[in-house]
Amino acid sequence: MSEPTAMTRTLHGPPTRGPRRLPPWARRISTLAIWMIVVFLVVYFFNAVSTVLLGVLAAAIVATTLYPLMRFIPGPRGVAAGVLGLSLIVLVAGSLLGLSLPLAKPIQYRLGKWSETAAAIDRFLAEKSGKIGMGHDHPLSVAELFKSVGNFLAGSGGQQFFSRSADVTLGILLWLVFIFIGSIFLLTESPDALIVPASRLLPPRLRPKLRHMLYDLGPRLRRWVLATGLSMSIVFTASVIGYSIVGLQFVVPLALLAAMCEIVPTIGPAVAGVIAGLFAAATSGGAAVAGVVIVYGVIQSVEAYIILPMIMRGAVKIHPAVTLFSVVLWGKVFGVPGLMLAIPINLTLWAVAEEFIIDQRTDAAVAPVAEEPRVSPEPIQRRAG
Repeated sequence: MSEPTAMTRTLHGPPTRGPRRLPPWARRISTLAIWMIVVFLVVYFFNAVSTVLLGVLAAAIVATTLYPLMRFIPGPRGVAAGVLGLSLIVLVAGSLLGLSLPLAKPIQYRLGKWSETAAAIDRFLAEKSGKIGMGHDHPLSVAELFKSVGNFLAGSGGQQFFSRSADVTLGILLWLVFIFIGSIFLLTESPDALIVPASRLLPPRLRPKLRHMLYDLGPRLRRWVLATGLSMSIVFTASVIGYSIVGLQFVVPLALLAAMCEIVPTIGPAVAGVIAGLFAAATSGGAAVAGVVIVYGVIQSVEAYIILPMIMRGAVKIHPAVTLFSVVLWGKVFGVPGLMLAIPINLTLWAVAEEFIIDQRTDAAVAPVAEEPRVSPEPIQRRAG
């Protein structure tokens, strides 16, 4: 072929080149710089980032729990998600209202005597702490005890939870609204529409693992929600019956506290039992303390060996010792929300480790090893000869 003329070069322009790629060392430096910026932003804005991440996790838990009910609601997916989410809000509000109306007078009556009860508990704590050589200058009190428990479990967030009830109530309400609205948004889209774009953040070889991990995590979180709700109901009913039999004062508030503490595994029920024992020691005597201990032991035994194994079968595959220490860890890191979401955080981290670390090591261990080519001894013999 003849060489292109000047007219041809003018019409077609200079030959195009592909996008210029950075050298390997420049790509490594750029990746390292991006990761350093991301880590700096996460550390600097840790409170905001942790609040958003825990809110997303809580909204995902609610959406995962409600997802099987979507098939029973006819109509477009967005309308069904809105109806289901609003129905859940109405159900929760109605349950709280229906529970509070019958209990309003007993709680109000008991709260009217709270000053007397708190003074009796303060005297009991001051007497016992003085006998063991503690609290001569600053004797223990109910308020100090709550602050100490909150500080141990959740740092400054625990102190605020027990000392600033109005701000805590408003914060909980705002967080619940955020979770419910977020769960509605998550339900309006199919899981693939959310998981597939998220998987594109990873290299192609890891995208199937991320999708498999998320699909496997959903049923585990759903079982945790069902188990927690059922255990809270059983503990509340059993505590009301048991505390009434032993003659404890503040039966309903203490039973509600025991039910709410079921959200925090292992540590929550123990804290509720200690508080009930202090109330019994200060207001009802030693027999009531022994009764509270028996009620606590029976309830926890039935729950640990009968209720939870039946419901959480296959959901939580984490050793109880790991759960115990991780509850305090997440409380220290994330505050009160970390205490409430300790089990879901453990489940999420375990699912990530199981999919991206354990399975990869297992696959590498069972992968067939290429056999080395066998060398015939004949050439060696000829060379030797």
